[in-house]
Amino acid sequence: MAVHRLTCFGLGVLVVAVACGAATPAIRTPDPLAGNYILRGGGGALDTVTALTTAFTNVHPGVNWQGFEDVGSDASVKLVVSGEGDLGFISRELRPAEIGTVLSVPIGRAGTALAVNASNPVRGLSKEQVTQIYSGEIADWKTVGGVAGKIRLFIREPGSAVRSAFESYFFGATKPTYAKGLVEVNNADQTIIALGGFKESIGMLSMSAQGFGATSIHMLAIDGVPATRATVANGTYKLLRPLYLIYNTDPAKVKPAIKAFLAWVQSPQGQAVLAGL
Repeated sequence: MAVHRLTCFGLGVLVVAVACGAATPAIRTPDPLAGNYILRGGGGALDTVTALTTAFTNVHPGVNWQGFEDVGSDASVKLVVSGEGDLGFISRELRPAEIGTVLSVPIGRAGTALAVNASNPVRGLSKEQVTQIYSGEIADWKTVGGVAGKIRLFIREPGSAVRSAFESYFFGATKPTYAKGLVEVNNADQTIIALGGFKESIGMLSMSAQGFGATSIHMLAIDGVPATRATVANGTYKLLRPLYLIYNTDPAKVKPAIKAFLAWVQSPQGQAVLAGL
């Protein structure tokens, strides 16, 4: 009789085990936003866009962002209009001719810095001194407290957001007259290489992770205000420019994931990411 009871108990355990094993695992519903999406834009907004897209992907792991090259704000607008980019990012206001060709969402602001070779003892300049240096009135570092040597000038290409911000802040409505020997460079990479290669050099670049991380240069304070993330955030650093996401004006050409991302950026979750930068 005892054996009989043991057999029944074993059978009961077996039945329970089979019943448990037969449970169907939960099937995860595919994310309708999953896919590959192309971003193109200006480097001044790159840090902010990277933070936003990373946070959004944490919520939607199937969303894969591609691109992120610093193609410049001008090219970003053109690529979004043509449909070659799903989403763009720029670090300036839209120009009159661009208004109406794309729509925009503000995502903060970026600083434009003046930078020099890491070995240069000069740590800051006044607004007037920068203007005089680029116009050729000041041509030697000893005039502004540095080691004697002819100042080698670098500037971004015409139309770049960095150069536009520089000219607007230092020259205002006056058309700049630059010193002879000024050398144009086309992106932050070239700027950092040039400044790192010539100890008497000065140039301009976005205040981004790339610039802050470059050990061959250091950024200059302007009118006593250091070029830091903190001074950009609190507005004490004045050489600032706005950042925007841009997208196609035709709703039919804006993919569902892009619409969802733009809505998320403007939500409390997205704004919290921006506030934390």
